[in-house]
Amino acid sequence: MDQIARILRAIWHPSHEKLLLGEGGDPEKIRQANLIVGFTSVGGLFSISFAIYYLLIGHHAGALAILCNSLVFLTLPWICLRKGNLHAAALSFVASLIAMFTWLSIIEGGAEGHAVAWLATMPFCTQLLVHKHRQALWMGASIVILVAGLSAMEVLQIELPMLYPEEEHGWVTLVGYTGLATFMCALGYIVEYYRRKVMAERDVAEAELKNVVDELTRLNLEKNEFLGIAAHDLSNPLSVVYGYAELLRDVEEVNEKDMKDYIQEIAENSNRMRNIVQDILDVNTIESGRYPLNMENVNIRQLFESCLLNYRDAARKKVLKITTELEDFEAVTDAGALGQILDNLISNAMKYAKPGGEVRVSLFRSGPGIRFEVFNEGRGFSEEDKTKLFARFAKLSTRPTAGEGSVGLGLSITHKIVQALDGEIACESKLNQGALFRVDLPGKSLCSVKS
Repeated sequence: MDQIARILRAIWHPSHEKLLLGEGGDPEKIRQANLIVGFTSVGGLFSISFAIYYLLIGHHAGALAILCNSLVFLTLPWICLRKGNLHAAALSFVASLIAMFTWLSIIEGGAEGHAVAWLATMPFCTQLLVHKHRQALWMGASIVILVAGLSAMEVLQIELPMLYPEEEHGWVTLVGYTGLATFMCALGYIVEYYRRKVMAERDVAEAELKNVVDELTRLNLEKNEFLGIAAHDLSNPLSVVYGYAELLRDVEEVNEKDMKDYIQEIAENSNRMRNIVQDILDVNTIESGRYPLNMENVNIRQLFESCLLNYRDAARKKVLKITTELEDFEAVTDAGALGQILDNLISNAMKYAKPGGEVRVSLFRSGPGIRFEVFNEGRGFSEEDKTKLFARFAKLSTRPTAGEGSVGLGLSITHKIVQALDGEIACESKLNQGALFRVDLPGKSLCSVKS
């Protein structure tokens, strides 16, 4: 059976789909086109075989009928398909077969010959190939009436001529019915092949659709979670800013010291809100693939020292000791991206460091690249926390030590930027033993800076 399947597939395997109906065609039309091509190919094979047999036994009229009609159903459907007229292709194929079997039935003794049985199978082909159901039904009904009329001639004892040698009648009948059974098996195989193919394609499409739906559901949940977190984290600094603004508006006299304190609180909370909004914008930029990189020669130590200056006041408020070990060298990298990575890691370290603890920043060359580490003396992270450190909106068991807000985007953004720079980031941490973040970045044209 497998050998037969391979032979049939070699004859009518659909290597012509794009040629017939173009790329991106309607799958149902492609399936019908393949059925037409399959039926015509198998029909042509059987027709040629029967024409040769008829010539060998001297049945020239039968051979002529087969060859004439075969020429029609082997050419017209292909021409129609090439022009994109699927309906005309199906009609021309079915009509030529009906004409051929009617012709053979008339010259082979009507119901006594095997051609009537072949004609009786035509409603099956019609229903499969003619996609306009009303026309298919009318053609099928006409074939039934035609078969009934040929059979009625036998009842009415109206004899039709038999134009092949009488002694060959048994062999013609044997070959005809055997060929019919084989032909129907071949057509059934073709139909089943395309049915399974369509089902497989449908299953793939359903799986892809399910994946899309699942992804959209996940993104919608992330969006809702993010909006909830962002709204919560923005509401606190907004309340503080609003409270101090009301206080400044309602109090007639405010001494200079209180005024500076109020302004400082407003500035800090405004900056906190700005950072939250910036995280949102950064996520949108990175996720859209529009994160720009500007590679240039950068003094890495100076970049680190400049970034660390921004955290002096925050460290003083939390009584944190910031220690550094910075090697002095230059490298070709993106200063803005590297600065944002360092900002996020130092900010994260200060959030999770215990008051009075230490934050340590180290920078040195590692082979041809850049390596820097940011360590904090805090509670550290559990093994479960470490598996989701770089996920968006990650909820960690370890919380900031002074109640600082966290949207859950900082480390995710950092991870994405490190990847954009073709680098790697890792975290080494155990509970109650602090956390160390290590970043390795490729560096180009590294050189030490002379004193």
